[in-house]
Amino acid sequence: MTRHVRRRPPGRGSPPGRRSFPRAAEIETTMVRLVRLRTVMLFVALAAAMAGLGARLVSLQVVQADGLRALADRQQLGTVPLEPRRGRLLDRSGQPLAVNVEAQSVYAVPSKISDPARFARLVAPIVKLPPGDVRARLRPDRHFEWLARKVSSDIVERLRALGLGEQLGFIQEARRVYPNGGLAAHVIGFAGIDNQGLTGAELGFDGSLRGSAGLARIERDALGRPRFDTRAIVREPVQGADVVLTIDQVIQYIAERELDRALAETSAAWGTILVMDPRSGEMLAIATAPRFDPNAYRDAKAQQLNNPVLSTIQEPGSTFKIILASAALQSGAVRPRDVFIGTGQLKVPGGYIIKEAQGRNYPRQTLGEIIRRSSNVGAAMVAGRVGTPRFHETIRRFGFGEPTGIDLPGEAPGLVPALEEWRGSRLYTAAFGQGISVTPLQILRAAAAIANDGVLTRPHVMRAVRDSEGRALVVTAPEAVRQVIAPEVARAVLAMMEDAVERGTGTQARIDGYRVAGKTGTAQKPSPYGGYLSNSYVVSFVGIVPSDRPQLAILVLLDGPRGVHYGGTTAAPIFKAVATQVLWHLRVPPAAAYSLSR
Repeated sequence: MTRHVRRRPPGRGSPPGRRSFPRAAEIETTMVRLVRLRTVMLFVALAAAMAGLGARLVSLQVVQADGLRALADRQQLGTVPLEPRRGRLLDRSGQPLAVNVEAQSVYAVPSKISDPARFARLVAPIVKLPPGDVRARLRPDRHFEWLARKVSSDIVERLRALGLGEQLGFIQEARRVYPNGGLAAHVIGFAGIDNQGLTGAELGFDGSLRGSAGLARIERDALGRPRFDTRAIVREPVQGADVVLTIDQVIQYIAERELDRALAETSAAWGTILVMDPRSGEMLAIATAPRFDPNAYRDAKAQQLNNPVLSTIQEPGSTFKIILASAALQSGAVRPRDVFIGTGQLKVPGGYIIKEAQGRNYPRQTLGEIIRRSSNVGAAMVAGRVGTPRFHETIRRFGFGEPTGIDLPGEAPGLVPALEEWRGSRLYTAAFGQGISVTPLQILRAAAAIANDGVLTRPHVMRAVRDSEGRALVVTAPEAVRQVIAPEVARAVLAMMEDAVERGTGTQARIDGYRVAGKTGTAQKPSPYGGYLSNSYVVSFVGIVPSDRPQLAILVLLDGPRGVHYGGTTAAPIFKAVATQVLWHLRVPPAAAYSLSR
């Protein structure tokens, strides 16, 4: 029996034969290629990663460098504005009217407050805020929140005594103070908590007073909270300039004292006394009452903050007759010796009958006598001869119906109807100041123009602007607006006003040793339902002293004095009291001494 022997394949269980060597070499070659491929791929990946990293580095360090640097600064550094010191307001002699004092402001650090309800309960009564208001400000993500600005030292001490540590912070700021209280309050105005002017000269000259803010850089901690002890000044603040006003503190005090006395005696609703240099337009005093204290302006009523000298328009009454006289002489429609025949009343177009006050009758009058007696019928007859176009033109040339241009905010233009609206009796009633509305300043300015040889000037309250070293930056020069009437006409009207004081309705304005020119006014107040109120008046007196060398133009006006009051019996004596004291203060010699000195 034949045995079959099974052969084993080469390489299995026996030493490799000749056929195994090519196969091994092939495998080895494949492995080498695979390793090389992987190495290449690794190097390519590494190269790509390095290229990407390099590109990112270039982007961060070159392309985005400025932005990222700014972002880092915002995270680590912060900037705070540095409030400049506000310039002072001074009177014409350099006496302070508005200054700055150091004060502390209080802020909370909400992120440090663990018990906001307790914090609000402790702090709110001291800073005079409702606890709910304080609590609402304490957002935990905030690191700074104002609680009170520019408070008294007493409040600061009470807050420190609470022992709240880092929950409270204090910053020193400048606070605006008015050392004379309510003196000239409506002229000065007041500045807000951030030292921005809000009314009066504080607002009108805010650009000069405010200065330029500086800038400081501060560090922040890891939580982003500002560290004020790291403050470094980047840009110094520039102090505001001082503004010197034309107001004379002494004259202002005299005017306010006499005005307060008059209001107490007459129970008038309000009043004003204005004092101007008629040659330059400088306002020496602007007194109004009631007034407010700019140190506590928040306690004043809204209507008290408006300056009635600029914003209140009223019918002027008989003081407007000097404008009529100017129109009559300037136009040539009336000559000084012309006589007007009257019967005590005059019927004018529209069925309106004009009568003399208190039933008087002046049968024969010249223009000068009409002014002296303040005759309404005579004024209406003069107006009829002048005519509407010429009278209207003169009114506008005196500046009525437009702002005077005084360098204080809030001035009203008054109300002068357009020429085409002068129908019916308007021409005749305007002759004695009815049917048009003016501001007190406009009446004073017109009288000053008559005293200034017919030249209308712009009233102003800024005398100069000075830097912190006292050097003048701006000086206000007198500004002539226009020649309203001829000098000889102005002198003729001024003489009529002198006669009104010497022998007419203004005798109680006479001052021994001085020539005084003036005109009284007693205007009925219009009724809101039409017509005029029977027992409500605005009484006034406008005067020039000394009239032979004018240095003062003064207006006294009282709105709604109770009882029987007239411009000649109520306002004229106040004019005398003010003018007498101001003449003494300015060392203006009487006429005799003046004549001897020439």
